[in-house]
Amino acid sequence: MIPRPAEISSSLYGAWRLICLDEDAAKYFNLTIEGFWRSFFAAVVSLPYFAVAILWLPQEAIDAGMEVPDPVMASLAYALSWVVYPAVAIVLVRIFELSQGYVSYIIAYNWAGALIAQPLLVLAMIEHAGLIDSNTMGALQMPILVFVLWYGWVIARRTLGAGMWMACAMVFIAKMIDILLFVALIGPAT
Repeated sequence: MIPRPAEISSSLYGAWRLICLDEDAAKYFNLTIEGFWRSFFAAVVSLPYFAVAILWLPQEAIDAGMEVPDPVMASLAYALSWVVYPAVAIVLVRIFELSQGYVSYIIAYNWAGALIAQPLLVLAMIEHAGLIDSNTMGALQMPILVFVLWYGWVIARRTLGAGMWMACAMVFIAKMIDILLFVALIGPAT
């Protein structure tokens, strides 16, 4: 199910409105079951960032002895990162009696991932062009990581109605799943 361009645009705008803490951000998402499945198209929207950041290492990293990941295993990790967390999240929301917001949570979570990938793609391209070194890139990634954690927390609070600590737990579990998948399938960065 490929969403129409208008739905993609509206969903990305809804993800932006969540960043702005807009109470009406949900109206920009397709909050139906079809919208749920279409939100996984966000993985395609995010794919350029993945390809640049994971599969295309900067020359500086290669010179330092970092190995280029196996593209098949890296692609498997990428695909699984879009599937495993939603599967785990459905169990968590049932346990914590937050099921009513699950569909809207995953829709917002997926489109937020696509939105976040766009400026990260620009940064990765700047690094690959040699305009910033890996140390500067690392320094820039730390505040971005803090922002991404906050953003995930906002999404869990707004869409699930999760309490402060439950929202923190959802963000923590999501990030741990991503890390574990990538380390298990492509190995730690060396």
